[in-house]
Amino acid sequence: MTALSLVPDTPQETDAAFLRRLLAANDTTQALQIAVDHVVEALGCAVSWAGLVEGDYLVMGAHCGLISAEMRSAWRLKVGEGIGGKVAAERRPYMSRDYRHDSRRVPLMKRLIDNEGIQATLVVPLLMGDQALGVLYGAQRRPYPWSEEEQVVLDQIGRDLAIRLRQLDVDGRREQRASEVERKYRRTLGAQRECAALAGSLAAQGDAAVALDLLALKVGGLVELRNREGKLLRSAGAVGDGNPRVVWRRELQGTDGLTVSVVDVADLDEVDAATVELATALFRLQFLRLREHERTVEQLRGEMLDQLLTGRIADPGSFRQRLLTMGFSAEEGQVVVIGRKRGEIGPDSPIATAIEGAFPRCTTGVRSGRLVAVVDITDPDTDVRCCLESLLVRGPYRDLVAGVGRSCRDLGDYAISYDQARAACELGLRGTGKSAVLTARDLGIIPLASVPLEHLRTMVRDTLGPLLDADETRGTDLVETLRVYLSNDRHLPATAAALHVHYNTVRNRIARIEELLGVDVRDVEDRFRLETALRMHALTHVLTQDDEDVMA
Repeated sequence: MTALSLVPDTPQETDAAFLRRLLAANDTTQALQIAVDHVVEALGCAVSWAGLVEGDYLVMGAHCGLISAEMRSAWRLKVGEGIGGKVAAERRPYMSRDYRHDSRRVPLMKRLIDNEGIQATLVVPLLMGDQALGVLYGAQRRPYPWSEEEQVVLDQIGRDLAIRLRQLDVDGRREQRASEVERKYRRTLGAQRECAALAGSLAAQGDAAVALDLLALKVGGLVELRNREGKLLRSAGAVGDGNPRVVWRRELQGTDGLTVSVVDVADLDEVDAATVELATALFRLQFLRLREHERTVEQLRGEMLDQLLTGRIADPGSFRQRLLTMGFSAEEGQVVVIGRKRGEIGPDSPIATAIEGAFPRCTTGVRSGRLVAVVDITDPDTDVRCCLESLLVRGPYRDLVAGVGRSCRDLGDYAISYDQARAACELGLRGTGKSAVLTARDLGIIPLASVPLEHLRTMVRDTLGPLLDADETRGTDLVETLRVYLSNDRHLPATAAALHVHYNTVRNRIARIEELLGVDVRDVEDRFRLETALRMHALTHVLTQDDEDVMA
């Protein structure tokens, strides 16, 4: 009977049933077992086994007829050694009619074979082209004269088996690739779902730091946020044991050079890298959204602060509601203006953070190089002046002067409070007052601080006009002499020392002042008018410069 073959146009002595069983095998082990079973049946031999090449060795793949457990578990033959090893190396059949006297045996295999009682073997290679996939044995437990026909049958079984093994290998790799594709698809789908959940979580956060924590949680490693210069701004997450390194880095477009890096001990695969890419894009989007929100709030805060401090409020009810959305009630508070003796204060100055820490409910801004804080004092025990004094005695803030305005109970009070605080701060920066924290009451200018600047100038000129003209046209220092003279309680020697002039020079200047103004400095009423005018003059000077800074 002519059997079907896996190799076209080749005569076969194998049985068609064997080929059908071989083709139905689902894996390598099953195919090998079908083959060795068929060898025993086709050759009428006692034993058959197959060895597969794994690296440099042949290992037992399947067997039929073995009685020794040691033979089944310990058979392992190096390619090139022993009968089976030479068959695999030389890719041609070998036979042994009396195995006991065969010099090609190796010691371990000799003992295993002898224990099994095998005395004759026929071995063929399992060839696929020039590659030996393994070897196929037929064996007898007695000396046996193998015929050429039996070798042809075993060789054909080996050829059919080799073809099926290669088919199973190709199919297995194809299935493995398909399985990997499916796993990749499922991982990608799962990652997309997780990133969708991450997007929802990020959108609910109002803090970029929390958003970075969520990103690190998704990535499962250490995430670093650095600026353009490489300085670490914030990190989140942790890295496992091993040799940590940057395995992924991206610059966030539109963020002025911010860079997100992932630090881990293992490289990211394709799916992980895509997931990190998507999660980082979501983080960037939320970061830009938060930054734009902060800019909008900052702009809104600046506009509202300007309206509050200037009193230009068209709709008080609506304005109060907008203040409440910023966390400020404006029902009861005070205005604080802080200036630096050497230079201006910027919006990012540490003093702004310190003020916000000292007064949790406050709104800060910068006007004309001065820090302005509107302090909400809902707690009646809050002593604004005391808190400021304890803050400004610290080293970094000793060159600062604070002016504190009146306590406010309505929106209209804040413009007055600001005028008072600004005037007190400016006069304090020019050496008026002995404390770093001043009020309009301390300087005796409460009724003057909110008087329009032009009105103040008019009142000053009504009283001190002749002195101002004399100083301007002749270069005298009559106004300054009068101020120092009255501040020293009309003590001539102290005044002369403060002005660095002779005692008689002061006497002559005071006489000239009395003559020009028609006053008597010994008269209480005249002194009151002069001191008030001098305070007005100082106030117009600082407010004029402040307004010029605003215009600039």
